[in-house]
Amino acid sequence: MKLPALTLALCVLASSHAHAQTAPTTPTPAPADLQSPEQRSLRYSAYTLPTGKWAFNLGALGIGGGDAFATLGAAYGIGYGLQADVNLAHASVGLLNIGTAWHFLDTRYFDLGARVGFWYGRGKWFWIARGLAKEAVSKIDILSIPIELTASAPLTRWLELDLGATYAYGHVYGSVGSEDNAFLEAQLGAYQLAFRPGTRFFFTDNVALELFAKLPAFTTIPLERAKDVKVPFKDTWSLEGGLRSRFAEGFFGNVRLHYGAVADVLYGARLYPSFELELRL
Repeated sequence: MKLPALTLALCVLASSHAHAQTAPTTPTPAPADLQSPEQRSLRYSAYTLPTGKWAFNLGALGIGGGDAFATLGAAYGIGYGLQADVNLAHASVGLLNIGTAWHFLDTRYFDLGARVGFWYGRGKWFWIARGLAKEAVSKIDILSIPIELTASAPLTRWLELDLGATYAYGHVYGSVGSEDNAFLEAQLGAYQLAFRPGTRFFFTDNVALELFAKLPAFTTIPLERAKDVKVPFKDTWSLEGGLRSRFAEGFFGNVRLHYGAVADVLYGARLYPSFELELRL
């Protein structure tokens, strides 16, 4: 009786071993990189936050319409590719800056997104200006509504191309004298059509180099009580290069260098750095 029992036990053991070898195993998910939906950059791209995702930004010394001077931003993924955002730091200096974005075409190698912003600047509340600049700014209010269409093409794991086209409607309310005016020289409140080609190189899953150029086709500052002012291309084009790094899951740091006349107007130098931290939850 011992031999049949031993034989049966060996058969059961062999069967279990064979089943263990042939049973399918659950694949380990690949680690998220900077091109994944939860991690990819929203700056000058077609992308928006996934549904229910929050993003918080803290930055300084930016020159773009959404991050000029400082950034204390919050954005939320509403769903269906829609996103809403606001820069609370601008409210502290008399600027209202809110926006919405929509990522409406999502394919493997080509994406399209649109963004609409709303800017309103109250000159009397712009306390960070000093001297004659403060006096000049206090006489005007500014309205700007930028509309942007952006195409993004993630061609490979290490390369993405972006191209944005922006039309900004602007209007200046109040009296504009001959003094320097930070609002106007920073191109806030201008009619402007501009193109923004860009490239992103993904060196690793956690580090990307981002290069962009802003190339305005025309820039006109509409004045309420004077003739409109056309701003030449040499005073409106700019370059931007920066590194985007992921320190931990959902936590990013950005260091950028800006070159152009706008940086000179805002900070007194044509070449100027800006910094930003971003947290996604």
